[in-house]
This record gives sequence, C-alpha cells and structure tokens, in this order.
Amino acid sequence: MLTIKAEVLKSKQKVDKTYNVKIRLTYNREVKRLATHIFVRAEDLTKDFKLKNPKYIKEADRLVRYYEELCMGLPLEASNLTLSDVLDYIQKEKEKNTPIDFIQFCKDWLAATEVKGKRNYQTALNAFIAFLGKDKLNTNQVTKLLMMEFMEYLHKKRAKQVAELQKKGKRIPSNRMVSLYTSSIRHLFNEAKKKYNDYDRNLIRIPNSPFENLVIPKQEATRKRALSAELIKKIWELPYIINANGRERLCPFNLAKDCFILSFCLIGMNSADLYNCSELEDGSITYYRTKTTDRRLDKAKMKVDVLPVLLPLMKKYEDYTQKKVFCFYHLYSTFKNFNRAINLGLKQIGKILKVDDLEYYAARHSWATLAVNKVGIDKYTVHAALNHIDEAMKVTDIYIERDFKIENEANKKVVEYVFGSYSELPSPEVK
Repeated sequence: MLTIKAEVLKSKQKVDKTYNVKIRLTYNREVKRLATHIFVRAEDLTKDFKLKNPKYIKEADRLVRYYEELCMGLPLEASNLTLSDVLDYIQKEKEKNTPIDFIQFCKDWLAATEVKGKRNYQTALNAFIAFLGKDKLNTNQVTKLLMMEFMEYLHKKRAKQVAELQKKGKRIPSNRMVSLYTSSIRHLFNEAKKKYNDYDRNLIRIPNSPFENLVIPKQEATRKRALSAELIKKIWELPYIINANGRERLCPFNLAKDCFILSFCLIGMNSADLYNCSELEDGSITYYRTKTTDRRLDKAKMKVDVLPVLLPLMKKYEDYTQKKVFCFYHLYSTFKNFNRAINLGLKQIGKILKVDDLEYYAARHSWATLAVNKVGIDKYTVHAALNHIDEAMKVTDIYIERDFKIENEANKKVVEYVFGSYSELPSPEVK
C-alpha cells in the first residue's frame, strides 16, 4: 500500500535555521522523500516536529492531496511496480501538467542555435510577438485558429507596405512574408516538440499539432534578375573610376564591376565564396559553397576553371599572403561587409545602365538563363553547375565522384557566348 504524508526531519536544519517540509512516500517498506516549496522555523513546529502553524498545515495537506490524486491512476495492487516507478510516474505527470512558454523557448533556441537563416527565425518571432501583443504564450495556446489569424495579420501588413511603396513609385518585392514567417514559426514549434516530448517514456508535454492541417501559402516566385549578354558585356566595358593621381580608386563601383564579372565567369560564385575560397591549383578554384556546405554529404564542393578572360582580375585581386585565392578579406572585415559594398556599387552601375535594383545575385541568374535559353545547355547540367542537389539522385550521388568536367565545358560555352573570342575583349578603361 502506498502512503503519502508530510513530515519535517529534525536532522535537516538549514544554515538559516529553517526546515524544508518533505513529502514522504512509503511503498512496500521502501521510503523516499520529495522536497517541497514549504520552509518552516522551530516556532512553526511542535516538540516532536509536527506542523502546528495552520498556514503550513493547510499547504502541506494540499500537496499530500495533490500527490495522492496523481497516483490514483497507478495499478499498484495488480503490478510489480517499485517506489522508483511510482516516483518516475509522478515526475512525468508533474512535467505533463507544467505549462511551457513557447515564446521563451523560441528565444532560448535562437540564443543557442547556429543554424543558417537565424535572422529569418528572429524576424518571424518578432512579427509573431507583435501580432500577439505580448511575449508570453503557452504551447497549448498555439492553435490552428491562432496561426490563421497570424497569417491574416501578415497579409494586412503586406498590403499596407505595398500601398506605401506604390505611393513612392518604388519596386514591389515578391511576397515572402506570409510563407517565410509562418513556416519559421512552424519549425520553432516542431523544435519545441522535439525537446519536450519524450516518446520513449510516453511523456508528451506538447500534444497539439496546430500546423498539421494548416495550409501555408507557397512563396511567390522570386523576381527574375537575369541580364542579357549585351548588358553583362556593358558592365565589363564600363570604365573604372580613378583618383586625381590617375590610380584606380578603391570604391564600391570598381569592386562591384569586377566582382560581378568574376561571379558570372565562375558559374555564379557568390560573394561569401569569393571572400573565403582558398584553393587554387592548376588553374582551377575549388571551394565549398558556404550557403549549403553544412547540409550536404559532399559539403557542397565545387571546382571551376579560371578562364582566360579572368586572368587580369585574378592577378589584380591576388592574395599576397597566399592564404586565400583573393585579397578581399584584407579589404573587408567580414564577407557581409564585402557583399554590402558590392551591392552598393551595383546600384551605381544599375543607374548608369538603366537596370532597376541591380543585385549581385543577377550574375548567377544570368549565367543559368543564358546557358539554357541562348547556349542550349541542358537543365540538368545547369543544375549541377549551380551546385544544386538533385533530391531524386541523392543516393546515387554518394557513389559518384564528380570531376566537374561537364560543368566547366558548359561554362566555357556561356562565357564565349557573352564575350566572344578572349583576344578580342576590350580592355576596361578608366574615367
């Protein structure tokens, strides 16, 4: 028979002269004690250490009753349970009944995670908190209805932003907000379930699944940013800005002009990889695409040949320490600052060439578009050249060692289509 009672142990006086009231559980002649939140002093006790203060007697009785109710569902008479099993059951029931603050979990998760896209999760959480009007929300309050109201809130917010941009005559960006933010909250909620639901112990502290039948709108297609071959060549031909002493100025315009051409001729290599790459051997750059390297078994390895058109730029930006391929990390403290400078310069170039909101990623889009539409490269080769992963071929890819020959042959054809014979390329002038 299981007995539960409150007691105070005379031998367990604390430094501050108080005693903690314990809940004593006895079962099959075995005894265990649970600490409580109740602390009493000698004047609250009788000579034989029984509670005499009515306030503490009432609270201790409440706790005893609470534990008795927790244990009512245990088949004690018809099982071989031990007292340790009883305590484990009590612990599970207590945890199950303890509310979990979803917002606090999200904040803790964001503080600890190193996942890429962390800023997107933080922005989504900020929007969710703004929608709630508070920064506390138990997981059992995250319902399908609440998420539908959140999406409606985002739609209205988006409509207001569009109206303001239209008044100013500015470009309307693609709508990623509803899809991205709702998907981010869904991911955070699933992370909370991973942490708090112990399926092995059948301890399900977050039983609700508000996203199971929630239809999240698909993200709108991104704005097409591909440039024509003529525009790419015009970027190449733009004269550099020079200082009063006749030397080329170190400025975003000149940097953007060169890095755009570097990216295009290196099959859309992004700024983070230009900044970080460190392997140059036999005229080929080998790098591991920063954006996806931690999500792939091959670490997103890419090998691209340096074509003759790039030799002047390779020499110009050569790392004198030879630690990396390019010297950009000497000029900018982080690749984010490097990317920011490039896009700043591209805005200047865009104004000159009348290209609205020209971005660095246009080099990658342009390479792919020209490869398929103008050069006749098949989509599978373009897919591989952009270093994307084919989900249908993931298992097969484990057994295939890429030599990147086909991708580099495709790149040579695309570069030749844009720039023609390398010997006929105009030398960039200064201005």
